[in-house]
Amino acid sequence: MELTNSEKKIIKYLKGKDFVDVEELFKIMDKNEVASAVSWLKEKKLVNVDERPFRIYALGKEGKRVLEKGLPEEKLLKLIDEGIVDLQELQKYMGDDLRFALAQFYKFGGRTQNGKIYIENPEPLKEYVTKVKDLLIGISNGKNQDIDVSPVKGRKDFVEEKVRMRRKIKLTEQAYRIPEEELVETEEINQITPELIERYNESIKLRPYDVMLYAPRALPAKIHPLSEFIDIVRKKMIAMGFQELYGNYIENTFWNMDVLFIPQNHPARDMQDTFYVEGSATPDKEMAEKVKEVHENGLGNGKGWGYSWSIEEASRKILRTHTTVNTIRYLIEHPHEPCKIFSVERIFRRENLDSKHLAEFTQVEGVISGPGVNFGVLIRTLREFYNSLGINDLKFKPSFFPYTEPSLEIFGKFMGKYMELGGAGLFRPEVLKPWGIKYQVAAWGLGLERLLMLVLNLDDIRDIYRNDLAFLQERRIIKIK
Repeated sequence: MELTNSEKKIIKYLKGKDFVDVEELFKIMDKNEVASAVSWLKEKKLVNVDERPFRIYALGKEGKRVLEKGLPEEKLLKLIDEGIVDLQELQKYMGDDLRFALAQFYKFGGRTQNGKIYIENPEPLKEYVTKVKDLLIGISNGKNQDIDVSPVKGRKDFVEEKVRMRRKIKLTEQAYRIPEEELVETEEINQITPELIERYNESIKLRPYDVMLYAPRALPAKIHPLSEFIDIVRKKMIAMGFQELYGNYIENTFWNMDVLFIPQNHPARDMQDTFYVEGSATPDKEMAEKVKEVHENGLGNGKGWGYSWSIEEASRKILRTHTTVNTIRYLIEHPHEPCKIFSVERIFRRENLDSKHLAEFTQVEGVISGPGVNFGVLIRTLREFYNSLGINDLKFKPSFFPYTEPSLEIFGKFMGKYMELGGAGLFRPEVLKPWGIKYQVAAWGLGLERLLMLVLNLDDIRDIYRNDLAFLQERRIIKIK
């Protein structure tokens, strides 16, 4: 039987031994060489391979935190021992940890009454705390395989579980019958070179190999999917005849909101929706007077918003909440020119982070202005843009925005449900007429990360920014059908 040097080395190592963990062979040979040789030996029926799954545990984010700072229920027990039982006072000491501590407190017979907490027998809870701490310390110190993690079952991010395969091998009877002289290692050619081809003869022994055997995966370098997708979207917009605009992260509310006929008492100005920064930037006096007139009294038959407009409020600095600030500035500077312009830039809003919302994200802003521009042109352009990205199942629903009328929201089908992708509409006269803008303006703003969710088939928008190395290495290059 023809054997490679690697196979001979493993056979000699295994002689006289029971099942040996494959990882033990890494001490004498390269990992890839072991994988190849074991596969060949199994194929030749010279080794038996026993494969069994095992679980390995690591501390999660919350597990690391409580190991360093203590369990919430541990802190609560300490405060109770010190005589602090008033819930309001405990809240001052523990903050958000109190609600997590109380969840365990109630499980072990604790109760609350008249704003105070009571536990008749704290010993079971103390024993539980000890078990959890010992478990976390053990995992931290490397005792992390096939252990009982039931004490922290149901506690989010305490431990992370991964399943691995443990492989053990043992020589078969057939392997023991191989003569010792056949296990002597000899010179072996394992790489074909031009020089070898020139001097090759039948006495040269070439190492056989199987192209179907395992080989390490080649994971080429790739740019981040968000950067890749931004580049794709830019190319799509340019191919549709649009010209790109760029703007600033920090603007004053005059350009970000007032010029767009967003009233100064609109919820978007609230701290819940806007990041304010220190300082102010007073707008041009003549422009401010035009905006003041439109806000207070309206245009033509319009009544405006009917409040006293404040230049101080318009001077406040913010992190821009949309890239429409780029658009309106361009339109005011080019009031008589038709245009097709777009931006793909970062914007900021005080959102509650969840699977569909971010506080900092990328907006795709598009604008068409010129003769014949109407609502139909807007919808056709949106369909063309989304179709070019492979998103064909769309719905348009009426909506309201302060600076467009009529307005709509775009929804795309994702994982069997429709997800909101952005808003669009025709600019109101109050936005256009004060600056003598000649043509009707159709505009839209779309969340790029939500588009990327559809393309990558992600169910959580935060996954785009988590920088999971495995996800980034193994993901496929984005291809738009």
